[in-house]
Order: sequence, then C-alpha cells, then structure tokens
Amino acid sequence: MKKIFSHKLSFFVLAVVFVWAKTYASYFLEFNLGVKGSTQHMLLFINPFSFTIAALGLALFAKGRRSAIWIIIIDAVMTFALYANVLFYRFFDDFLTFANLKQAGNLGNMSDGVFDIMAFHDIIYFVDLIILIALCVKLPELKASQLKKRWAAAVVLGGVVLFFINLAVAETDRPELLTRTFDRNYIVKYLGPYNYMIYDGVQAAQNASQKAYASSDDLTSVINYTNSHYAKPNDEYFGAAKGKNIIKIHLESFQTFLIDYKLNGKEVTPFLNKLAHGQNDMMYFDNFFHQTGQGKTADAELMMDNSLYGLPEGSAFVTKGQNTYQSLPAILNQKEGYTSAVLHGDYKSFWNRDQVYKQIGYDKFFDASTYDMSEENLVNLGLKDKPFFEES
Repeated sequence: MKKIFSHKLSFFVLAVVFVWAKTYASYFLEFNLGVKGSTQHMLLFINPFSFTIAALGLALFAKGRRSAIWIIIIDAVMTFALYANVLFYRFFDDFLTFANLKQAGNLGNMSDGVFDIMAFHDIIYFVDLIILIALCVKLPELKASQLKKRWAAAVVLGGVVLFFINLAVAETDRPELLTRTFDRNYIVKYLGPYNYMIYDGVQAAQNASQKAYASSDDLTSVINYTNSHYAKPNDEYFGAAKGKNIIKIHLESFQTFLIDYKLNGKEVTPFLNKLAHGQNDMMYFDNFFHQTGQGKTADAELMMDNSLYGLPEGSAFVTKGQNTYQSLPAILNQKEGYTSAVLHGDYKSFWNRDQVYKQIGYDKFFDASTYDMSEENLVNLGLKDKPFFEES
C-alpha cells in the first residue's frame, strides 16, 4: 500500500475513480435520465471523467502533501454539488440551476422536508472523502516530489480533450444539444452533472449580462413599435366566446395540408375536417404559420400563450424561463376569473415547463407522473394519443 501511494499520481487516480464511481452510481440510484441505446449508455459511463480529470488535475500543480489536500478539497466541492442535485432531484424531479440557488433562503422553512428526503445509502457519496482523508493522514509517502508542470498541464488538457470528444459523440446522437437546451435531463445524460453545472452557470451569466445592459430606451423602442403596429380587434368576433370554457389541443407537427387530404380514397382527418368546415358555430383560421425556431414545440406554446415570437437561438422557455409573462391564462384569470391547467404526456422538466408554466400563470400542471406510463402506452417521447386523452 505504501509503495502504491508513494507517487502523487496514484492518489490522483484513486480520487478520479472514486468520483466517477459515485457519479455513475447516482445515475441509476437517483436520476431518471431515460437512457436508450448503446451510445447513450456509453456516454453515461464516460461523461463523469472529463470534468473530474480536469478539476482534480489542477491540484497536481501543488507541491508535496498540498497536492493531496487540494485533491480532497476539490473532491469535497464536487461531492457537495452532486449531493445537492441528488436531494433536489428527489423532491422536484429536476436538476439545480443557478436561478434556484438564488432562492436558497427558502430552505430555512423546509429543513424538515430536506431531512425527510435523505436516505441511508447516501453515505456512498461521502465514503471516498473519508478514505482519501485517512490515506492523507496515515501515509507520509504522499510527500512525493512535485509533478513537473508540463505533466500536470497535460493531465488537465487531457480532461478538456475528453470533454470535446464526449460532446462530439453526444452531438451525433442529439444534434444541437447545447443550442436548443430543451431539457436539463438531456444535458446531464450526455455530458454529466458537473459539465451541466458549468453550462448552466454560463447561461445564467449571459442572462444576467443581458438584463444588466438593458436600458429604458430599449423599453421605449418596444412600446413605440407595438403602438405603431397595433391592430384593433374585429368587433364581429371580439368577445364571441365570452363565458365559455377553453380547451387548447396542441397537435405536434400537424400541418394544414392534412385537412381534406385523402389516402387511398379515405379521409385522413375526418373529425378535424368537420371542424374546419363547420358553419354557424365554428371559426377556422387557415392563414396561420408556425414561426418556430430551435425551441420547436416550446416556441409554439410561447406564441400561442403570449403572442411573442421565439428566439433565433435556444428556447425562450429555457433561457428566459424566469421572465414574467402577461399571458393568456393569466389575463383570463385576472379579467374573468378563469382557472387554468396544462395536461401533458411527458415529464415536467422537458422544455423547462415546470418552471415556465408558473411564470405564464397556469394554476395546475399534470405531467407524465400523473399518467400510466407503462411500456404499452408509450411511443417515442411520451404517451400515445388514446391513453393520454382517456386518462385526461
């Protein structure tokens, strides 16, 4: 044992393996990442390594025992970050963001709840720290000569290179992974929790800088534009549905050409055709264009609820999810006392819906956790239509 740990890299390698092992274990013990196929399983296996090697590699620049001490400190910081996400995920089925950390003061009123979601097996996230500290105390052989700086730099660079290899493979399986940002689960699944936190930190900094450099002149130009392009409501139709319930059914990727379309002589959408050609009590708007960007489904929801276009890059649901919106459900609640709800056959973190729906003003959100998600009911990204509508 003393001979093995007489070299500084031995302690470093042990720490890397420990961090990888508990991170990889957390994927199966704590998180529901929806891993499918050999590529995703392979990425799940390797993605903790890149950040771990680069971060712990920084300690190799220190001399003697200080290197081991810094490895323990960095390990402790990473352990805290991982365990914080574990506890947060158990409660919210989602990963921590820097926006969440701004609300950390709320934990003072939730201490009992935090302790309730802790589990006995959580000790596995801290065992490595105990072992590393014991080795550092018991083995004076850790006072090895300092690793040459070029070798320490090579280790850190190796971690960075591994990250870009990881990212390249992830992009082949999920294109535009970092630009569309449709689900934090996807970022963690493909890049790991530590790289996800770096990514979220960059996103938070960008959003903060945009707000910091905004001025009253920006608001003035928006007000002038909207005033000059104001379109008065059509008196014939305005208020025609006053007092009615409103049910919006969002059809994924449906397009107008399917209306009245026949395949082998049979109508493809007979019920929708009747709606489109209804007379007295029906209105059908066919001069309608989706105008979605990288946000896809989320951009469509943004426009329908807010009369706002999506962003040229990324999804407003994710990057602008903490904004306050003057939206359809909020207006109906304020003006007419409506109660609103969303029902969706996928998990609430997808497209950041669990956060942004609160900002839009929806009262309730029923996601996949409230439905029967057995294998026979699923197809592609969520529930099949028939079980979804029946349960809804």
